[in-house]
Amino acid sequence: MKSKIIRLFEEVQKIPYKICKFNEDEINEDIIYGDCRHKSTLLYNLMKKEGINIKKLGVIFDWKDLPIPDDILSILKKSGTIWTHYSLSAEIEDNWIKIDCTWDPPLKELGFPITIKWNGLVDTRQVTEGRLRFYKVKDYNEDSKRIKIIKEEAYSFADALNKWIQKSR
Repeated sequence: MKSKIIRLFEEVQKIPYKICKFNEDEINEDIIYGDCRHKSTLLYNLMKKEGINIKKLGVIFDWKDLPIPDDILSILKKSGTIWTHYSLSAEIEDNWIKIDCTWDPPLKELGFPITIKWNGLVDTRQVTEGRLRFYKVKDYNEDSKRIKIIKEEAYSFADALNKWIQKSR
């Protein structure tokens, strides 16, 4: 079972990261790129299909804890850089392991935290090396409710981040 989990993780992890529109009904094995929502949903669905005990996790993180240029981060004037992120937790050999498949391996060159050759026994590297707060997605807590993202800023930020990543590939 562990080797199946590792294989599924690596398949989804290698999908290129790109912030884009999210529609859960459109998530399938044919997606060609995605952000944390797309990739964690796909991995969740694949693992569920294999009978793996898996849960969705919400994560509060800070974009500033990533190697993103200041001119891109500065777009988030009103929204701020603390956002929510989506990850997973799977039961592997009677232990609950945190799994984050967000960043694809080529992003390691930019300094993103990438899990390489995961053994399936410990948590993968998470969205950032910074301070993280985990919660069950269904238990959207008070801290995450305080995060207010301005759509126009979010779209501008996504566009700038996607262009920077694409130019660096």
